[in-house]
Amino acid sequence: MKKSQSIMSKYSDKSMKKKASSAKTSARVEYDDLPPMANYEQRYKGMSKELTKEQPKQTLDEKIAKRERLKKSSDKPKSETKRVSVEINGNLYLLGCTENISESRIRKIAALTNEILNDTKENNPGLTNSKINALALLDACDRILTLKDENSNMRTELMYYQQKVNIEEEKDRPEPTPMELLANETED
Repeated sequence: MKKSQSIMSKYSDKSMKKKASSAKTSARVEYDDLPPMANYEQRYKGMSKELTKEQPKQTLDEKIAKRERLKKSSDKPKSETKRVSVEINGNLYLLGCTENISESRIRKIAALTNEILNDTKENNPGLTNSKINALALLDACDRILTLKDENSNMRTELMYYQQKVNIEEEKDRPEPTPMELLANETED
């Protein structure tokens, strides 16, 4: 085997057929002997199930016990998430709000989103919804970056004025007396 052989050529169907046809012995090259190239996952409702691993067979008793555990866990009181119905670009969406984000904030976000989409639609008639959505997203990102730049400029300006105030306070401070200088030297 060459050292410069790529990973893809190592696992390709052509290389496997060549190995199988060139083998003089009756031993057959098995695909199962090779490690998997990728681990595929199926995601649904926040849960993932690895498809490349073999799952052990469950007995009927284990399935019943699992169902009972799920039923008991669903009986516990959950933290209530309030549902908020909002309209964005003519479509109704049902969004959940928790204690971290309030209903009014979700409504403000939805209103701003709808405003950006409507502005984009008015300025670009004749475009498809997907293109309008992409342009609206670009506009929203542009607004975010502009606000971040303004925030950075204001912070820089605030630091400048704080340093200016500190310098003015030091100028207004009277010169220490020789006794104060002597006391500061002995403290160090």
